[in-house]
Amino acid sequence: MLKFVHMADIHLGYRQYGSEERALDFAQAFLKAVNFAVEKKVDFILIAGDLFHKRSEMDPVTLAQASKVLEKARSARIPVIAVEGNHDSTYFRETYSWMDYLAAHNLLINLKPSFGDGIVVEEWDGQSGAYIDIGDVRIYGMKYYGSMTERILELYIPKIKKRGFTIFTAHVGVEGYMNIYGCIPASRLHRLKGKVDYVALGHIHKSFVEGNFIFNPGSIETCEISEYGLDRGIFYVEYDGELRYKLVKFKGRDFIILNVNLDEEGLEGLKRKLKNFNSKKPVVHIGISCRRDTRKSVNEEKVREVVKAVVDPLVMKISWEVADIFKPVIEDRENIERCVIEQLLQNYRYGDIAEEVLRLKSVFSSSFDIKSVDRFVESILESKEEEREFGKEREKAKGQEKQEEKEKERKQEVQKEPNLDKSVERLESEQEGDQEGEEVWDWRRAYDKRGKARKR
Repeated sequence: MLKFVHMADIHLGYRQYGSEERALDFAQAFLKAVNFAVEKKVDFILIAGDLFHKRSEMDPVTLAQASKVLEKARSARIPVIAVEGNHDSTYFRETYSWMDYLAAHNLLINLKPSFGDGIVVEEWDGQSGAYIDIGDVRIYGMKYYGSMTERILELYIPKIKKRGFTIFTAHVGVEGYMNIYGCIPASRLHRLKGKVDYVALGHIHKSFVEGNFIFNPGSIETCEISEYGLDRGIFYVEYDGELRYKLVKFKGRDFIILNVNLDEEGLEGLKRKLKNFNSKKPVVHIGISCRRDTRKSVNEEKVREVVKAVVDPLVMKISWEVADIFKPVIEDRENIERCVIEQLLQNYRYGDIAEEVLRLKSVFSSSFDIKSVDRFVESILESKEEEREFGKEREKAKGQEKQEEKEKERKQEVQKEPNLDKSVERLESEQEGDQEGEEVWDWRRAYDKRGKARKR
């Protein structure tokens, strides 16, 4: 009977919230998954991408974690077949990835097609290849190609040749299960039917099975708060002519996610809710809603003290939703209309005739006598014409005053001109004296070869 474990999205090295403890949680989850496979004496382990969290910034501890856990599988003579996810390597650049490093040290088999004159699907030769035969099982692998995934898959499918129980493993999401980048329609994968018996996927962090054919186990640790509570784990699969599978879940660090209305529940309400949890060093996310006056009276440090006293969290995240409560005074209709019209006229720079417009509206409201309206409009126009004439006279007077001031200043400057040359000479002399004692930096070349400050 064939037995294997299918896992994905391990994300080793993820220091979630900047916490070293969380990075250890991800390594511990990987260890549990491999230990399970060893205990079940499976024929092989599939890792469908994202063994690591960062493809470039690898640190010694994360690499050691991967090596130590994979060594357990190798010691039990269980081959590990993997593909690269979007967190493991770049899409098309033929650079040496950390997955290649592990493959070179015989800790896993890193399957991916190569590209020469089109796509090349060759058998694993100990260093590279797109498929491998293990007993009566053939396993094909395809790394993550982002937006090119559909096109690469179309080229790949004709190259697949069924042999015994055939598996196709890839790091790609299926549309409809989660709205993330890198998903393709399930119909593209169903085209593998007849050539493949089991499609082993990774990328989406929740488990799903479609048509007893497409399998996605989800992440083995909580990478984002939205994933907490989702069905996730590893698939343990058996095949003896009939396919049987089970989603195996592992206990990880608890997350406490609470929403509290401080206006209604207060800090005592928060404390009561927290007492319902019995978790060791959980990650705590608290969403607090309240009025602005309540927010001013409650310091966030008080909230943190309450949480620490009850559950002693590893990480605590607090978000506030503060509501402004306005209590407008409803005035009579006439005053409301006046305010609205005045504001509109101010916006269009006609605020100076706001009062007249309001009076005109009043005339229309009380009577439809067109003569009275005409008289009112004429009176507005006459008053505005008088204001304009007055404004012109005022501007003319201001202009004359400015001209007189300029003439007066010019005469004063002419009287001072004989002393101007001496002032300039004195100023230049002072500047030369300052420069002799000051070290002026050239910021583009601050130091010479002897390490001394360079003068300009």
